[in-house]
Amino acid sequence: MPLEDYLMPYENIRYQSDFDVFYAGKQYMVILTDARLVLYSRRGLVFKSDDVVTEAIRDIQGIKYKERGIIFKKSYLEVLSQSKIILEGKQASIKTLFQRLLPFLSPELRATQSYQAPLQSNDITPMSQTVSSSFHYCPSCGIELSANEKFCHNCGQPFG
Repeated sequence: MPLEDYLMPYENIRYQSDFDVFYAGKQYMVILTDARLVLYSRRGLVFKSDDVVTEAIRDIQGIKYKERGIIFKKSYLEVLSQSKIILEGKQASIKTLFQRLLPFLSPELRATQSYQAPLQSNDITPMSQTVSSSFHYCPSCGIELSANEKFCHNCGQPFG
């Protein structure tokens, strides 16, 4: 079945990744619609089957971005809802997904999202300290901006 068969009537795709992330040890493509976060994968060589995981955007209570490792860096995105969804992948890919997901959250949630510094080893124990960052996110499009920028370089939204 094509991906479109899994969309609800009048549900529009707002973002579709050109990279794969790992969830529960399996590789998925990420799709953000105006209503849901969708993880989609087509599995099988001869007998094809679709593997789809979804979470309603309205049920997402928060997201956390984390980096781990020194030499072999991996990034993690924790999507906090009724269950915790932990997505893993390359740093640039996961950071892009974090920035794309932020505009879908309420403004109150966006203001409280955290960025956590990488651990000093490949250990994946939770970070106990959140780094105070010198950047913020555009309230209009959610892209990461440095603290001294007056306008969003993505959508032109002024700050002040």
